[in-house]
Amino acid sequence: MSVVEEKYSAKFESAASQPKNRGAYYPEDAVEKGMALLQAKFKDLKLYWLVDTAEDRIYSAKFFAYGGKVSLAIGETLSAMVKGLTVQEAFSLLAPDVERLLRDDLQVPAVPESKLSAFSAVEELLRLMEKEYPSAKALALAGPAMKEKETGPGTLSELSMAEQAWLALSPEEQIGMLDLVLDEKIRPALNNDGGNVLVKDVIDGRKVIIHYQGACGSCGSSMGGTLAFIEQTLRRDIYNDLVVAPDTYADLM
Repeated sequence: MSVVEEKYSAKFESAASQPKNRGAYYPEDAVEKGMALLQAKFKDLKLYWLVDTAEDRIYSAKFFAYGGKVSLAIGETLSAMVKGLTVQEAFSLLAPDVERLLRDDLQVPAVPESKLSAFSAVEELLRLMEKEYPSAKALALAGPAMKEKETGPGTLSELSMAEQAWLALSPEEQIGMLDLVLDEKIRPALNNDGGNVLVKDVIDGRKVIIHYQGACGSCGSSMGGTLAFIEQTLRRDIYNDLVVAPDTYADLM
C-alpha cells in the first residue's frame, strides 16, 4: 500500500522554516512607542500587534506558534500581511486570503487538503483582536494621563512592566519565550558539542525545569558552568528571578 506524499508549496515551507516575525510585544513596548498593544490567542497561535491609535494603523506584528509548521506559516504570513494596514482592513482578512498568499501556483493549494481547516484560526484570531481593540486603544490613550498622576513613592508596581507581562503569560507561552532565547543564545553552542537542552516546565513563572539531551547529559559542567550560563542568560533576557534546575535535581530546589 503506497503512502500519499503531502505536498506543501515552496512559499509555505519558507514561511514555516524561516519565520521573521516570531516573538512577542510587551506593555512596555507599547508605552515606549505610545501605541496600543493588541493581543489574541486561539488554540496554538497567539498574535501581538502594536497599533498607532492616531490612525488605527498596525505599526508592527509578531506571533507565537506552539503547534507544527502549519501554525508557524499561518502566524508568519498573517503578521507580514497586516503590517501597515488599518485595524479595520486587517479585521476584514479571511482565511483564504492567507492561504492564497502562500501558493506557488494560484490554482494549487499551498497545503494538503487535510491541512486547509487549520487556516480557520485566522478568522477566529481576527475576531478576537477586533473585540479587544476598543479597550486596548482606550488603555493606550489613558496611559499618558495616568502617568502624570503617578507621583510620590509607592504609586508604581515593584515589578517592571516586562516582569508583569512575563508573569501574566501561561506556562505554555513562557516556555515559548524561553525557547526563543535558548535558540538564539544557548542551543547553538550545545549543539556544536553534541548536546541540547529541553524546557520541560515553568513553575509559578520563576522555576524553570530543563532536561539535558545528548552529550550534555553526561557532561560534568551541566551542573556547573553550563547551568550557570543558562540561568544567567534567561535572567538577563527574560526575568531576573528565574531559577533553572535540571529535572534530575528539580525536587531539591
